[in-house]
Amino acid sequence: MVTQNSTYNIAFSNFKSIPKIDLKEDEYCLFQYSTDRDIDHGFLQYYLEFLPKEFKAEVLKYRRWDDRYNCLFGKLMVYIGAYLFGYTSFEFEKILKDSYGKPYIPDSDFNFNISHSGNTVVCVFSKQEIGVDIEEINDIEVDLFKDVFTAVELQEIKSKGLDKFYEYWTKKESVIKAVGKGMSIPLKEIAIQENASIYDNYAWYTKSFKMNNKFCSITSKSKLKKSQEMHILF
Repeated sequence: MVTQNSTYNIAFSNFKSIPKIDLKEDEYCLFQYSTDRDIDHGFLQYYLEFLPKEFKAEVLKYRRWDDRYNCLFGKLMVYIGAYLFGYTSFEFEKILKDSYGKPYIPDSDFNFNISHSGNTVVCVFSKQEIGVDIEEINDIEVDLFKDVFTAVELQEIKSKGLDKFYEYWTKKESVIKAVGKGMSIPLKEIAIQENASIYDNYAWYTKSFKMNNKFCSITSKSKLKKSQEMHILF
């Protein structure tokens, strides 16, 4: 799916000093943030102040601290990306949700999608429809997922092990998010092939990779040849 890539570090404290990024039609940009630090209330409170009231409430509705943490930094990644990809005066109120709950920014020339698991948040940007899913790798009982995978997929998962399960799972989830219809799409209706995932007779192009103890998949409407990876520093 991707033949060229580059990796950069971006500090939230000075991202506005970075030159704007010209996102190409055949390119995606993946932001990621991971931390092993204990969740600190003061640290979280500091970054909450960058959000308007209604967006703070959306973060604080989560009971678990790690969910609050991931929700907050996902939103701040959109803030960074919106600025770097063209907005000079970004406002959070510009982020809307469609009828399926997928966030978007009207009149922008890029799409984005967010996912998080454990201590990692990712946000992908592209000029085409795109979806991302990340999942922490844990032991599972494969037979409990017969309604998710086809018989052929289950056979391959049982043959190749846990990584293959999470590769297929995140691919299917990222397709759902790229299509933008939420869980109204049964996962079993998405057929995984070598470099594409088929849904409703249309091929969505997928890339999967491991990030420490997690599996991440990115799905796009057409093939992407280049990528940029940004490690966000909060």
